[in-house]
Amino acid sequence: MTDFDQLVRASRLYYELGETQNAIAEQLGVTRPQVSRLLKRARAEGIVEIRIVDRTAVESPAAEALRLRHGLDAVHLAPTVAGPEDLTRRMVGRLAADVLRRALRSGATVGIGDGVSVSATAAALEETATPVEVTVVPLCGGHWSTGTEREPYRRVADAIDGQARGLMAPGLVDDAATQRALVAHAGVRAIVELWDRLDVALFGIGGPAWSASRVGDQTELELEAAHAVGEVLVAPFDLDGRFVCPSLRERVIAFDARRLARVPVAIGIASGEAKVRPILGALRAGIVRTLVTDVATAEAVVALDEATLATSHGGRP
Repeated sequence: MTDFDQLVRASRLYYELGETQNAIAEQLGVTRPQVSRLLKRARAEGIVEIRIVDRTAVESPAAEALRLRHGLDAVHLAPTVAGPEDLTRRMVGRLAADVLRRALRSGATVGIGDGVSVSATAAALEETATPVEVTVVPLCGGHWSTGTEREPYRRVADAIDGQARGLMAPGLVDDAATQRALVAHAGVRAIVELWDRLDVALFGIGGPAWSASRVGDQTELELEAAHAVGEVLVAPFDLDGRFVCPSLRERVIAFDARRLARVPVAIGIASGEAKVRPILGALRAGIVRTLVTDVATAEAVVALDEATLATSHGGRP
């Protein structure tokens, strides 16, 4: 049995005949985990196409409204799923994984951010049958690493069989002098040089999650005074898209979010009510070229954009 024949047979047994993965493993003479991988490959290669017909779904004009108003290359909307926000986030992650996969080209340098949306994307990026010869780098130091789970950039590299290049530095340090010393290190410099030739950047759009314990008392006061609504790669901005708190920028080891507009493919991901203001701020900052979110969030962003348009240039709503 050829490799292709095995993929087809496993797919027919599972999707058409309803056999369990254990039963398929016995028939094919493989293990159950191998069956799971075969089914994933079959979907990735297009042998299996799964289509859900949702007769209640309607096309939302929010995607085109955001694309035209903010000069985006593309806006991709996943369906909003009723229930816990994690359900919609996973749908958005699956969509973002497809968008990322289509953007990859052999020889590219790919930067991956952090956060729950990026993690959902990495989880949805199934193993592909054909490796993509790309270099995958983190867009920020390890400030958010708190557990044993592999970082999103490594999981993305694993999924596409790319080369992962690590950044052995924290994302946020105590002062500007420490930041300059770390960036001068040869290992960190090597990643910074790769940032200079990014072809693709995938990043989450974060809400105001900072605290005094994270950024310090003085910086927290500065962020509040500046009316910061969100951040990308530890670069905070207000609702009008102005980057604020330059003193924080001097303490960060990360790709400069202000340069994202110059990356050929800059994919911003976020969903949920709490991300409406951060998404609008990021769009107004001009750092997102491709937006991936869900229908309800996109429509809320459009509504907020229209409601604040008159005051966004002259004063705060």
